[in-house]
Amino acid sequence: MYKPRKKIFWFAVISRITVLSLQFVFNILCPDHYADAFRSPNDVSERVSLYDNIVTLLFSGLTRWDGQYFIHITKYGYTYENILAFYPLYPMLIRIIAGCIRTIFFSLNINSSIIIAAALMNVMCFVKSAIIFYDLSKAVLKNTNTAYRAAILYCVNPATIFFSAIYSESLFAYLTYYSMLKSIDLDAYVAFPIGLSILTRSNGMVNIGFPIYFQFRKLYNHFVTKNDKLSTLTILKSICSLCNIAIISTVPFILLQIYNYIIFCVPRSNEMFIPQHILDHSTTNNFILQGSGNVEWCHGTLPVAYSHVQNKYWNVGFLKYYAVKQIPNFILALPVLYIMITCIKEYIVEHSKYFCTLGFIERIDGTAKVVKVKKYPAEMLVFVVHGLFMTIFCIFFVHIQVSTRLLCSASPLIYWYCTLTMSCTPCCNDERGYESIENMCSKWKVFLFTQRKYILKDKLILAYFLGYAIVGCFMFSNFLPWT
Repeated sequence: MYKPRKKIFWFAVISRITVLSLQFVFNILCPDHYADAFRSPNDVSERVSLYDNIVTLLFSGLTRWDGQYFIHITKYGYTYENILAFYPLYPMLIRIIAGCIRTIFFSLNINSSIIIAAALMNVMCFVKSAIIFYDLSKAVLKNTNTAYRAAILYCVNPATIFFSAIYSESLFAYLTYYSMLKSIDLDAYVAFPIGLSILTRSNGMVNIGFPIYFQFRKLYNHFVTKNDKLSTLTILKSICSLCNIAIISTVPFILLQIYNYIIFCVPRSNEMFIPQHILDHSTTNNFILQGSGNVEWCHGTLPVAYSHVQNKYWNVGFLKYYAVKQIPNFILALPVLYIMITCIKEYIVEHSKYFCTLGFIERIDGTAKVVKVKKYPAEMLVFVVHGLFMTIFCIFFVHIQVSTRLLCSASPLIYWYCTLTMSCTPCCNDERGYESIENMCSKWKVFLFTQRKYILKDKLILAYFLGYAIVGCFMFSNFLPWT
């Protein structure tokens, strides 16, 4: 029999094999849609072997949409201004792994090595993120079986194709859930995974709030439980700890801005640094090259490229996506936004005082009353606040269809809500009963596929998760619009 963590490990692996298989089948069966999207220019001098053609046949469905940007950054670096919207840690890691692959399999060209490296790294990061998510859920929900079922739902989440495609979702989810768990544990080194998450995606900056909140809770609990004044030394230690977290977490972001400024704002000749086919591609598509000296954001008070690039090339901004033609995209994002809003609303109703006071007031003088929680544990508070911020940001600022993959890789609320809502969620907290005996002896059999009776809510949740997972594999692999 398998323990919950081992079962999650194997189901996460099997889910990735399934996604890779689906994208291959759908990519073979249907012709690719010619989308008006960025494509990294091909180097005609690059050798293409039989093995390269096999890699393209098997995994080209993973290279669509933003995957082209990450491939380009991995091969050539930040050559064009519009590429600055994508952060460097993910392509840096791919480049390292691809270099190792080429050393072993020297018959593969650079492009094939990058595709294989990205696929391998995404599988590893996803499996690790599923296990870490189980540990996080167990720490917050205080129920082994509920945590297990939330992790299983995570493995078939609605944005699952993006966790296998050449996107940074798997890496970001792993770093985010790891940062959340270490924040709960008050780990002194939590700033490092947070800093790495910031180097992976821009919304990683929000993760700094987790250790700051738990450090304040530690100070407050010390004051209340000991019922005395905090010593100056204790306060200084806490302040130093918070400063260290803030500094170490943001240093990578600051260094990235300095790097962007140097390569784009300091004029220089590009002929010595950039391949000719990249220069030609910039001329054909009117892309602004690094070192050209005519970059607008370089002259700002704070020369930060990200917001300028998002606004210029993707029209990202407050309410800018609200147009009649975008109604289908709003419908596409509606389920995840509904789940997030419902979860947040229900939590606030159950824990209104706890929420409004950020969990401090009820503990004064040790007179806190035991709250009979209907559905949500009070410990979800900081995750609800985080989810509320991310949901509001998605609704008003980003391209609305991106909400699905953004929230599925950043917030645990969607999985916790669905798990706590489904009728098959167990009430007990016993590892021996997290699955049926037959399922516990199998690597792939889980309650999602063997449960005999489902109420309407269960069916809707499963239809959403599995439906979006399958349709997403079809749409994305054929260059059709998806989340």
